[in-house]
Amino acid sequence: MLINPETLPIIQAHEPATDTEIGGACDYICLANAKGVLITVSWTYASSHDCVLTVNEATAITPTGATAITTGAEFQIWQNTDIATSDTMVRATDAVTATFAYAGTKDQIIVFYIDAAILNAGFDCVALVVTGSGTNICSPIYQLVGARYPQTTPPTAIA
Repeated sequence: MLINPETLPIIQAHEPATDTEIGGACDYICLANAKGVLITVSWTYASSHDCVLTVNEATAITPTGATAITTGAEFQIWQNTDIATSDTMVRATDAVTATFAYAGTKDQIIVFYIDAAILNAGFDCVALVVTGSGTNICSPIYQLVGARYPQTTPPTAIA
């Protein structure tokens, strides 16, 4: 099945930047018209520091009432810890956080799947949160999954 980027948008969460330049939450997106979102983060090695990824939920993209997704709402995570030698994504244990662990000069990818159903009542917006103290480059992207209200031009997830 083709995931059509015209009806299931691909959205830049934050321009590629260092862990510290992102400095916390990326842009918020609304999942009101989607079943969920894939959050893909490419991490390019530049320094010997770890980088922790979490996800916030909010009631609006402003972000109104933003709070971290916590235990009890774990989501699916996959990781490739050496993208230069493998294209295999390995399923990790469901969790509310994932870490790019320094492993020499290895570039990595982490993918989260956030199902809109795990969000608290009244919350339909999410954002990736990046916490790190290094100069490693993070490139985060969101892709909406499963339009709830299929239509030629779906409502925007960023306004």
